Amino acid sequence: MKCKQCGTENPEEARFCMECGMELEKEAETCPSCGTLNPPNSKFCNECGISLIEKEEPHETSESTEIPKKPLVEVYEVEDDDESEPSDEASEADEIDEGTPVETKQVEYIPPTGSESWRELCPACNHARLTPKTYKGILSTTNLLECDYCGAVFEEKGGKYKFKAIYDISSEFWKRYGRKTLTEMEWTRITHGGISDEEKQLMEQKASQDDLVSFVNKLNSGTGNLSVIRNPPIILKKGEEACVVLSGVNLLEPRAVRQTRGGYAGPTIRVAKGVSFRMGSVSARSESHDELRKIDQGTFVLTNKRMIFIGAKRTTNIDLRKIISITAYKDGIASQRENKQKTEYFTGIDRHSVSFTINGRTHSVPFTGLIMKAAVEGKIRQI
Repeated sequence: MKCKQCGTENPEEARFCMECGMELEKEAETCPSCGTLNPPNSKFCNECGISLIEKEEPHETSESTEIPKKPLVEVYEVEDDDESEPSDEASEADEIDEGTPVETKQVEYIPPTGSESWRELCPACNHARLTPKTYKGILSTTNLLECDYCGAVFEEKGGKYKFKAIYDISSEFWKRYGRKTLTEMEWTRITHGGISDEEKQLMEQKASQDDLVSFVNKLNSGTGNLSVIRNPPIILKKGEEACVVLSGVNLLEPRAVRQTRGGYAGPTIRVAKGVSFRMGSVSARSESHDELRKIDQGTFVLTNKRMIFIGAKRTTNIDLRKIISITAYKDGIASQRENKQKTEYFTGIDRHSVSFTINGRTHSVPFTGLIMKAAVEGKIRQI
């Protein structure tokens, strides 16, 4: 850079002249792109924004001088001098394919399926055996069976064993069998995943009730039928089949019963011994009400077209299409039909039983009014 004062050439980076000390002024920078004059030491053009600093071209590096990239983590194999190198056969046997994941087997507890006694395997935890222990008191001696794993305690009670205690009283086993007294056979059955006699009985009762409900619903909807009875005590019409024949059935109907109540009012005058006169009057009041009276006893027959009662005094033939309503009772039914003001009651049918099979289970239950009502209504729906 040339000094304007003395004309001395100074280095490019000098700010003052090295000869006279005059402040050096740099010439304006000319933009190579648009030709605009920019202040000295400008890095970018004020007009177009292009960089005014000369860029140095990067030096090309040869393959021989290129610096190799190192991984972030380096793994070093360290040989153990104490151990001997494995043989070729052992290395091939222990070789693991890196592409195949190695699965770790999970060990889970499987309940026993054998015939171990409940004394040999605690029914509460299935992990330890029961240890007999005797506790002597002042007046009595208590024999217990205890599990050291879960704390289950069983006390002998007249040949049976009562489940008295356990560490975890919130467990399902305690909620299910806590303070219950069962036989050794039942505890052994429970140990191997079974149930007690009481639970088995409740399950059978529940299954029987469900089967009965299903049977009655099928009869009522007309999708289920009772067995056809051969040679019924009536003459069947064309296309008619009998499904119910019950003997000893009572026919009842309401009858009007009149009751008269009276009373005496007035004085009584005694004339002599054993002789007296009543000076008053007698009044009476009569009331009438209906009572069920037994009309007859005989045989009740139900077909797919009629409901028939055959008795010694009365024979009733009811067309199923004329029945208005059927009411069920424990021991019979009440029927109301067209052109009949009085309701007809048929009782005593629960002295008979009906058998049915559902889900492979066969049941025999009393022929209650509910079953008879379902059978009658089912036949009406099939007409």
